[in-house]
Amino acid sequence: MLKKLIILLLPVLIISFIVGTSYGYGTRKSDKKAKTYSGILVDTKCYAMNNDNITNAHGKMKGCATMCAKMGIPVGLLIKGKKGGKVYVLTISAPSLADHMGNWARITGVEKFKRGLVPEKIEVKEGDTYKEVKVKTMM
Repeated sequence: MLKKLIILLLPVLIISFIVGTSYGYGTRKSDKKAKTYSGILVDTKCYAMNNDNITNAHGKMKGCATMCAKMGIPVGLLIKGKKGGKVYVLTISAPSLADHMGNWARITGVEKFKRGLVPEKIEVKEGDTYKEVKVKTMM
């Protein structure tokens, strides 16, 4: 009898805990203000394997970063383009930036979690000027 009661109540308790702890997540106004960051758009997977992978071509693989972004591998912003420097993971749909991998970008957004940047505006350098890129969000 006690086992049946536990089996019936356990899922209810788990769901109550999840709902209770996540209530209001994303609805509260962030106390963090948007900042503008600049750097190079990198493929986070290949960059994590080798800090030399900051262009679109990784070794002999031309367009590698573009292919990875099209597959949904998160795009990062390598601050100031310095190898081994800080990388912010962009919380956007990676394929939206696939055609801009390895280019300089200026991103205005809020750091919601450590090195996780929620972009409000993305500008990619084309020639001598920056042009705004409209991207899809994760949700």
